[in-house]
This record gives sequence, C-alpha cells and structure tokens, in this order.
Amino acid sequence: MSSLSDQLLKAGLVTEAQVKKASEKPHKKPFKPRKKSIKKKPKKQSEPSDLAQFYAERKNLENKEKQQAAQQKKEAARIKKENKQKIDRLIAANLLNDNEAEIRYNFVVGTTIKYVFVTEQQQQELIDGKLAFTFMGSKRCLISRDTAEKIKAIDGSKIIVIP
Repeated sequence: MSSLSDQLLKAGLVTEAQVKKASEKPHKKPFKPRKKSIKKKPKKQSEPSDLAQFYAERKNLENKEKQQAAQQKKEAARIKKENKQKIDRLIAANLLNDNEAEIRYNFVVGTTIKYVFVTEQQQQELIDGKLAFTFMGSKRCLISRDTAEKIKAIDGSKIIVIP
C-alpha cells in the first residue's frame, strides 16, 4: 500500500475494499473494429414523382421571372441613357450662356443658392420668365423656357429652375 492510502485508512476516510479497488489497474475493453457502412445507391425511378415535377416547374418559372426582371432592368437603363443623351444634345444646342456677361444672377435650387452671369437682356428675360436654368454635368446652363418644357417632357426628374 502506498503512504497516502495508509493515511486515508488511519483517518477513517476510506475502507480497505476501496483501497484495493483503487490499486487495481482498470481493465481495458477489447478493441472492436467498426463495421464499414455500405452506401446503397438510390433506386432510379422510372418516372419522377409529382412533388419532383412541381419543384422542377417552380424552379423553371422562377428562372424565367429572374430573366425577365433582368431584361426589364437593362431596358430601363438603356432608355434612361438615351434620354440623358437627348437632353444633353438639346441643352447644348439651345445654350444661352454668354462668356462675356458680367451681371451675377442668383437663383435657388432646393435649399442652396446658385448663381450664373447674365447680360442685361437675359436678366430682363429671366425676370419676365422667358428663360430657365438647368444643369449639364456640373455646369449651370441658361436655356429658353420652351427648351425647358421639352426637357421636362423627356425626363420629369431633371432639375429645371424657372424664376
């Protein structure tokens, strides 16, 4: 017996049977190799079930809907691009900005105040409501009111300011 087990016996914490049991080496269980599981191949069905047909039809329908949505998105992008090009050509053809104008004319877009330099005649036409402002890129453009209405007809979301 080991000294620790003697001390435990004398203290009365364990019995001799417990000491013998603890001193014996544990028995290992004999090794049993695992059986390899054999994967069975599923039987091929001669005709698909109703559920499988339903899922296949639903998948085809979803794919067609996705393709149609993507095609509509492409078409909308193409139309938007064409409208932007039309508007840019229209603005460029009817641009009334004068590089030698010296009168600063302020106008409001949303909550910000913008300005453009105009001549005296353009200033009077702006006051009379015959001219309008729009933007082409980041450039402020002075155009006629008729041109502004044509642009609004093409794209209603285009920013046009008519004083």
